[in-house]
Amino acid sequence: MNKRKLEMLSRDLTDASAKETRRYEKTGDYSKKNKAHLSVWYGDDPMMSLKAYQTWINKSRKSDQITYYRGYMVEPSIQPIAPTQDRKRVEKLQRFVFDSYLANHVTLVQKKHGRFDYEYMAVRK
Repeated sequence: MNKRKLEMLSRDLTDASAKETRRYEKTGDYSKKNKAHLSVWYGDDPMMSLKAYQTWINKSRKSDQITYYRGYMVEPSIQPIAPTQDRKRVEKLQRFVFDSYLANHVTLVQKKHGRFDYEYMAVRK
């Protein structure tokens, strides 16, 4: 009986399917798959909310990038994309993002698209 078990075990070990290893795929926010959902905010507002930015900081991985503002942050009332008079909201986002830069969480990047039209991005460290 022991001899029969040994034969079965040796046959199982030489079988091609037994040599394959299991694959483990990470899912969710910690997977290496596309995380486009982390860089999208809804509506026509060119400015990301503080809560959405904080969520991105908490869930992003190294070298992930997000656009948190599109327009002209210095004077948002003259920007070509959705001009706003709500300077307090823009300044609050500006301070919040800069604080995350000072805390060494992100690198700040700016891309010019046109006159008074900039894309403000944060890259996770």
